[in-house]
Amino acid sequence: MSETNSPSPMRILYIEDNPLIAFHVEQMIEDLGHVFAGSLDSFAELQKQFASLEMDGALVDIDLADGATGPQAAAWLQERGIPAIFVTGQRQVAAEHGDVSLGTITKPVSSSELAAKLELFR
Repeated sequence: MSETNSPSPMRILYIEDNPLIAFHVEQMIEDLGHVFAGSLDSFAELQKQFASLEMDGALVDIDLADGATGPQAAAWLQERGIPAIFVTGQRQVAAEHGDVSLGTITKPVSSSELAAKLELFR
């Protein structure tokens, strides 16, 4: 038996300091058939909770509760084998850190762009 018609759902973590945006993206992730692995608001929280998290990829904002630490968080995840995609309105800053991200989703997040970019995690 093959599963060519329906790829398995991915577990997606979202690192975002705005709870309304995190909730909105959580709904879109689940509507797309994936598993929302949780949201954290800072790089510091990611480091604290990493051992208890299960994810296939992470969406990472540039500006977090502990400053513009999104690029550091993405690099830190990359070192641990977890791919990241930036979710930001700061495309220029994201581009400067393209070496630690598979791509960028521009805010406000659209379901179609999210669906397309999440496939980069496969």
